[in-house]
Amino acid sequence: MRSSYSNPMSDRSLSTEHSVAVPLLSVVICTYNRASLLVKVLESLCKQTLPAERFEIVIINDGSTDDTETAANVYAKKLPLRYFYQRNAGLASAKNHGLFASRGDLVFFMDDDDVASEVLLEEHVKTHLMFPAQHYAVLGYTALSPEISGNPLMHFVTEIGCFLFSYPSLKNGEVLDYSYFWGGRSSCKRSFLLEHGVFNPVFRFGAEDIELGYRLSKHGLRVIYNRNAISIMVRKMDFDAFCHRLERQGASSYVVSRLHPEEEIQRWTDTIDLDKNWAAINGDYDAIVRSARHLDSIANLKLSSGFELDDVTRDLTYRGYWIAFRACKLKGAVKSRELYSASFNSRATEIVIP
Repeated sequence: MRSSYSNPMSDRSLSTEHSVAVPLLSVVICTYNRASLLVKVLESLCKQTLPAERFEIVIINDGSTDDTETAANVYAKKLPLRYFYQRNAGLASAKNHGLFASRGDLVFFMDDDDVASEVLLEEHVKTHLMFPAQHYAVLGYTALSPEISGNPLMHFVTEIGCFLFSYPSLKNGEVLDYSYFWGGRSSCKRSFLLEHGVFNPVFRFGAEDIELGYRLSKHGLRVIYNRNAISIMVRKMDFDAFCHRLERQGASSYVVSRLHPEEEIQRWTDTIDLDKNWAAINGDYDAIVRSARHLDSIANLKLSSGFELDDVTRDLTYRGYWIAFRACKLKGAVKSRELYSASFNSRATEIVIP
C-alpha cells in the first residue's frame, strides 16, 4: 500500500533528530490471554498508512498462559515489533513497562481487542504535529465492529449509558480535560509522562488512566479529540462479564477517591454519599442484577429469532442495564472500601485492587 503520509518528519517534528532506527511513535499493547484477538490487532497494524520505519509495536505480555508469545513472534517478521514478558502484575504495571521500553517521542496505548483503521497511527501523529507542546495528548475514536454493534448491551454501554465509551457528546478537534485521557485509545508525548508521572501500579484494572490524567492535569495536560483516528473494538462482552468489569472499575474508582480527596474527583468517582447510595439498594442488589440479566436475555432472544426490538422491550432493557450497572459499581466501591480500611488498619503500605 502506498502511504498517503508523504512527509512524516516535517519541520514541525517533535524531535530535531530522528534516524530510521528510532521511531517517532511507539504503539504499546498490553495483553493478557487474548492471543486470538491480538493476532487481529497486529494484522491491522500491518496496513497502516504511516510508514513502518516511523513506528514500533511494543507488546507487553502480562503473564499470559496462552499463545501470546507465538503470535508476537509471527508478527515480528512483518512489523517493527518488540516483545516483553512480565509476571502478571496488572494493567498499570504493564503500561509502565511499555512506556519505559518505548523509544518513540510519542506513545500510543492501544487495547488488545481493538483493530486499527488504516490511518489510525497517521492521524495520531498528525494531531501531535499540530499540537507539538508537551502537555497535549490525543484521544482517538473507537467504534464497535458491525458484528457486535447491534448487540443491545454493547450499544447501550457505548451510545446510551456510556459505561464503556462516552463519545456522543464530543466534537472533532475539541480540547478536553484529564477525564478524557482514556486508556487504549490515547497517545501522548513520552517525555511528558517520564517527567511528570507514570501509572500507579496499585491499579491492576480500571481508573489507572484517569488517575494519571488527573495528576498530569496539574502540569497542564490537555486532550485533543481526533474523530478520524479510528480503532474498532471486536470483542463482545456479555451481561455477567460487564457486571464484573464494573465491579472492578468501582473498586478502582474508590481508591482514586482516597488518593485524591478533591471534590471534583469525588464527583468523578461517584463516591459522594456512598453509604447512603449503597444502603438504598443493598437488600435488593441480587434482584436488580437478576432482573437486568433476564431482560438482556429476552432482548437477545428476540434478535436471534429474527425479530426487531420493540420500544417497550428496548426501554425496559436499557432501564434494567442502567440500574444494574450502577449497582455493580457501587458494590465494587464498597468492597474496595472494606479492603482499603482493612489494609490501612493493618498498616499495609500498598493497596492492591483485584
